[in-house]
Amino acid sequence: MDDNLKRIVSEVTRLCRERGEKVDPFVAAYVASLEDACGSLETVVPSLHLEGKVPADTVALVGKHVAGILSRGNDPRLKTAVMQVLMEAAYKQQREVIEKETGEQQERAGMLQRAVTGPRALKGNSAEAYDKFYKLVLEAVCVEGGMELAMQDPVANAEVRAALESVFPVSAVARFLTLPEEERLAQLAELSRITTGICLYNRSLGQGGSALPAAAASYLPQAQRLLRDLNRCRAEVAEQMSKLHSLVAKLPPPPPPPAPASGGGDAVADVAAAAASGAGGGGGGGDAEELRRAMLHAEVLNRGQALQLYESLHADLQEGLEAAQQLDAELEQTLVQVHEAVGGSAAVSKDAVYPLFDRLGALHTGLHQELRMLVVRQRLYDALSELSTLPPGSLLLPAKTPPRGVRATGSASQAAAADAEALAEQLSETTLAGLDALQRDGGDGGGGGELEYIRPASVTQLQPGLALAGFCAGTLARRPTGRYPLLRRANPRLGYLAYQDKVYGFATNADMQAFLADPSGCLAAVEGAVRKEPLLARPLGLPPPRPSADVHAVLQAMSGPLQVDFGCQTPVHFLERHIDKSYEWNVWALRRRALALANLRGKATRSTQTGESHFRRDNESQVWRPREATVQTKVAKGQSMPHKLQYVAGLRGAADVKMNVVRLDLDLGQPHQH
Repeated sequence: MDDNLKRIVSEVTRLCRERGEKVDPFVAAYVASLEDACGSLETVVPSLHLEGKVPADTVALVGKHVAGILSRGNDPRLKTAVMQVLMEAAYKQQREVIEKETGEQQERAGMLQRAVTGPRALKGNSAEAYDKFYKLVLEAVCVEGGMELAMQDPVANAEVRAALESVFPVSAVARFLTLPEEERLAQLAELSRITTGICLYNRSLGQGGSALPAAAASYLPQAQRLLRDLNRCRAEVAEQMSKLHSLVAKLPPPPPPPAPASGGGDAVADVAAAAASGAGGGGGGGDAEELRRAMLHAEVLNRGQALQLYESLHADLQEGLEAAQQLDAELEQTLVQVHEAVGGSAAVSKDAVYPLFDRLGALHTGLHQELRMLVVRQRLYDALSELSTLPPGSLLLPAKTPPRGVRATGSASQAAAADAEALAEQLSETTLAGLDALQRDGGDGGGGGELEYIRPASVTQLQPGLALAGFCAGTLARRPTGRYPLLRRANPRLGYLAYQDKVYGFATNADMQAFLADPSGCLAAVEGAVRKEPLLARPLGLPPPRPSADVHAVLQAMSGPLQVDFGCQTPVHFLERHIDKSYEWNVWALRRRALALANLRGKATRSTQTGESHFRRDNESQVWRPREATVQTKVAKGQSMPHKLQYVAGLRGAADVKMNVVRLDLDLGQPHQH
């Protein structure tokens, strides 16, 4: 499956590049998986499944089909798929960043702990060795307590060292080294928490704490602002869904579903017929009315997915914010206890303040982790805000002003739709009778499970933890607007029904009545709708119809490198380009140039030379060089004096040899000798 998916994505990427379009590999892989899950690939290649080995020609056909889907930029279904996969990729990326940072911090802390608690931690018995070991303990305390700034800033390092020396002086190193390794490790962790608590106490006094990260007071306002932004986005998307539902209500009634084989008129048969009509529909693509109906349902799905993501992020942020506020309040309360214990005393018993400092350090560590997650949620909100924009060509975008008659008709239809919705919010006598029967029978429903009615605690907000992410199961099962499944939020005024350890909400009285009649049939129809449209799985919180259509599986399959065969062509003979370098396209620049030239026509250039400027000039002069003349004679004569030489002879030889002086006149080199 993974190999086939990569081959298809490679082909899709190649085709999109040739068309000059940019495509995300995750999006291409997810769209291919969705098409396989809903059975659309079988229309391209009969009996095709991506589990087995797929031939190369089949990969080319599937790649062409997926590339055609990706080229439809105005398709709300494509925008929904992009939103799902890229948001999950953003979650994965942020999770990997947090895991990487945590892993690096734990690895560094573990390395320092092993260096401090190892058998050969102290190298030597000199003062320098003890000071080096103490610096190692200080670094381990800073890394464990999240005060890495102290290793770079001298002022922060001095503050943390002073706090550490008040608990663990240098004189205690010798006794610390005699402890077992496990006890040293435990004392080092406790020492880190106590030192962090002392730094927090000093910061509360305004006398230090520069090594600590920013306090919660700098993060919580940002989180509150993010919470308000999420509430605003939720309200906007909910309003957009309401407008889309009103547009769906204006459509002409859909054709009646085929009659059930059983011939019964109960809700079970109606749900089965609705599921059958939704699963078997496939034609009518050329009809404008049917196209508009499909477009509206796809946009409702897109807005429903955006609403589910915003609500999920809102719930996560709300939970994290409450945890951070609780930790911050407990930390402030502990600081008050420390102030009361210390007071104005110069010396305080360590048994009274060390547990408080230890508690401060532990609370600070937990609060720091929560504040880091608040930053991550801000990044996720930025990504979601970009992905949840209305798709191009949406019916919610402002269009041209219609004629007055059309506007009046629209107002009347909106009023009629509002009246119908208000009427649907009221429980009918049949539904009330069914709820009374549930209470009399002790909650035993006819669907093979226990049904229980839950009264709403609020008429404006949905109960948290609803099944199907708060969307109506009855609307998905009945499909009152046609063969396309419709997402609709539950109405808190109607109350809820508990079935098989899950609580379901409903949008209208008819939806609750259908679920009361056959809850298992409604849920089966919802599963059929998910099989028909796999994009419904994520907003409803249900598993995909096939494991291959899961976003996590797609991201895991595409985690490795992707190879794409791509070529480019160049012409044999390049065409010459006739480019005028002096061409000016700006009309105003041409006007400025024309004005400058016109001004020059009335100007004259005058110059004056002074004595000083004359000497600063570069003057040059040219002279005639003297001619070089030579004379040649017929005979060249010369004369040389004789060389006189004198040397002593007879200094060596036999005994009878006598010394004498020899004089020579050498007359050499005369002209007559040549």
